[in-house]
Amino acid sequence: MDYSLDPVIARIRLLAPATFKKVGGAADLGAALRELKQEPAAFVIPQQDAPQANALSNAVSQLTRQRFGVVIAISNLRDASGEKAQTELAPIREALFNQLIGWAPDADRDPVNYAGGRLLRLSDRVLWWQDNFDTWYYLRKT
Repeated sequence: MDYSLDPVIARIRLLAPATFKKVGGAADLGAALRELKQEPAAFVIPQQDAPQANALSNAVSQLTRQRFGVVIAISNLRDASGEKAQTELAPIREALFNQLIGWAPDADRDPVNYAGGRLLRLSDRVLWWQDNFDTWYYLRKT
């Protein structure tokens, strides 16, 4: 049972290079936070697995919500208000939503749902935005 986020990263890479110049995972985000070389960029990061109570007595069957985030980085050069970056963010998020919402990462997981978004950081160089998504799967062990 592999519930990695690799299928999500691969799905977002389908948008590149038209939407994103760089797509990566959590390991790539650390370097990008220090020095972003290509933007717009997207980074898929794990957020939380939240299992419900076990439904069985002699085995395990837990419906589990898998939440992941997509951190988007957009250039914000010399724009203190971030207005230009915010304008550029809207179509990028729309493309991301079209690619992920309603798509199932694999046969064992439910289609992806939107779970909210927020501004992470706005500097004179980069606007960092994070959208969160949920998918559900059953954790089973007999």
